[in-house]
Amino acid sequence: MMGAFRLAVLTGLVLSVFGVFSVEKAVAADLYTIRGVHVDETAASATAARTTAQAKGQKIALMELMQRLTLAADWPRLPQVDDNTAQDAVRGFQVASEKASSTRYIAVLNVSFQPATVRNLLKRSGILYGETQAKPALVLAIYDKGGEPVFWEDANPWRDAIAKQDLDGAITPLLMPVGDVQEFVILTTAQAVSGDKAAIAALGERYGVDDVVVAIAKTNGESVGLTINRYGLGDLTPVKRTYQNLDAAASGLIDVLGDQWKRETVVAPGEQSHLTAAVIFSGLGQWESIRRGLGATPLVNGLQVEGITASGAEVQISYRGTPEKLALSLAQSNVVLEQSADGWTIRSN
Repeated sequence: MMGAFRLAVLTGLVLSVFGVFSVEKAVAADLYTIRGVHVDETAASATAARTTAQAKGQKIALMELMQRLTLAADWPRLPQVDDNTAQDAVRGFQVASEKASSTRYIAVLNVSFQPATVRNLLKRSGILYGETQAKPALVLAIYDKGGEPVFWEDANPWRDAIAKQDLDGAITPLLMPVGDVQEFVILTTAQAVSGDKAAIAALGERYGVDDVVVAIAKTNGESVGLTINRYGLGDLTPVKRTYQNLDAAASGLIDVLGDQWKRETVVAPGEQSHLTAAVIFSGLGQWESIRRGLGATPLVNGLQVEGITASGAEVQISYRGTPEKLALSLAQSNVVLEQSADGWTIRSN
């Protein structure tokens, strides 16, 4: 099979269009931007307060980013962040909003970091990290106060707390349902609470997702009990946590889902592998889709096309981690990597 591709190489086209590319790409670019960093500093002047606040915001953002990429069990070992470390890692930042007086500066910052610099920080500490962003999941926010669950109602503070999180930039992105009349019929509050798989799956299909998260927050005096149920990814065992308030629970929801995903996708620093695969496609459009998926996969360091025909190609892939983790990472871009008796094959999902 591989030899057939070598016999049909389109000389020049392969090297100029489909040839080798190295990967310092937008590795799930959103992962390296931390949004909504709140800073509030007071100093002798507004300028001094602004300088202090922005430097502090960059340090906070870098620590949040390292936590985003690593397992919670490794957070105590994360490298300490000082002003110089943060400034060296920052790619840029935006001021989303700000207010200032003569001595005080309050702002919300969005801070972007250089992937290579952050990776090196984690590598030097010997900490595993993951950069594969999962496909979006649909999150259903059930708020239980006094035994009366609230779901689709406008007054749902739990849904509001989740909406304040960076749902797009999380390593496990989340979608929130619109909540129109048709959806009230597809999935009722009682069905969501009881875990009606058919109704939950039907709502997930409306958003084109395979994974639906039902997050139930129940107020218990001064604390919030959070129960997380997942449907579509093997129906994972429910997770239960307790937090001080709804905002902390919303942040905890992102952390719990992220940790579940990172356990499947983290790789050891410096772990490098290679494999040769036959790519099967039905036309140039599908080939380009597969190639974009390979290029968007953070575990792929490089790709070389050895040969190509009208319906297939032979490629050599340089990647980090194991073949299983590479396959899982590629699946998030709708690219299937499989091994058979004839070797590795790649196709569009």
